[in-house]
Amino acid sequence: MAKKIQGEDGKTYVEKKPFYKRVWFWIIVVVLVLAIGGSMGSGSNGGTKENSSNSSTKKTAYYKVGDTVKVGKVTYTLTSVETTDERNEFADDKPANVIKVTYHVKNNSDEDLPIGTDLEAYGPDNTKLKTYPIDNTLDSVAAGKEADVTTGFGTNKLGNIELQFAPLVSTEKAAKFKVNVQ
Repeated sequence: MAKKIQGEDGKTYVEKKPFYKRVWFWIIVVVLVLAIGGSMGSGSNGGTKENSSNSSTKKTAYYKVGDTVKVGKVTYTLTSVETTDERNEFADDKPANVIKVTYHVKNNSDEDLPIGTDLEAYGPDNTKLKTYPIDNTLDSVAAGKEADVTTGFGTNKLGNIELQFAPLVSTEKAAKFKVNVQ
């Protein structure tokens, strides 16, 4: 409650609490903190929520050679994965094997799409493979157009290779392919 004070001039004044000592101020602060904290910590990427009890038993679905997958506004078709004898004499790395990956890209977006940088490869031991300079395609595809892309990767071990396709600047989950290369 406000405190009444008699002034020197004979008038009655009301002394009010500062705003930060009022209950309504702290209610607003708590609501704002909860709203901001809830929006920052939600962790939602627009996907569906997984139950924690099922997450340990859920297996990742992998695509295979010949499958067509849409990631955002880009469609990828993995056409072939094979070892090649092609070597680059100027390359710094000298891997035991070079894998040549060929795929088709269709750009369904409204902007140019960089290609050749939209693929990552992981070896049988789950380590990321380095790109190898063979006949690699580093270019861009105009909006609404398509292109065939070739990329090389160097590895010392052959076996199950995981390929992940996603546009260079994308928040979409990558499309994962698994291919056994011998």
